[in-house]
Amino acid sequence: MFENYIVVYKFVQDLHFFVTGGDNENELILATVLQGFFDAVGQLLRGSVDKREALENLDLILLCLDEIVDGGYA
Repeated sequence: MFENYIVVYKFVQDLHFFVTGGDNENELILATVLQGFFDAVGQLLRGSVDKREALENLDLILLCLDEIVDGGYA
């Protein structure tokens, strides 16, 4: 918990992934969203999840994030 938000995170090498939700959100769902996003980024970057690869492919990562958010509000 951070203030009135639930925060789940994952640190891999030099990248930090965070998913936040309201205090009434289910932590397991947030953790599943984080793991799904991390797995998708790993596939987009062909298993080489580091800062340089992430910056070179930031457009793909942001598109993946957009699809996750769009799917949540559809």
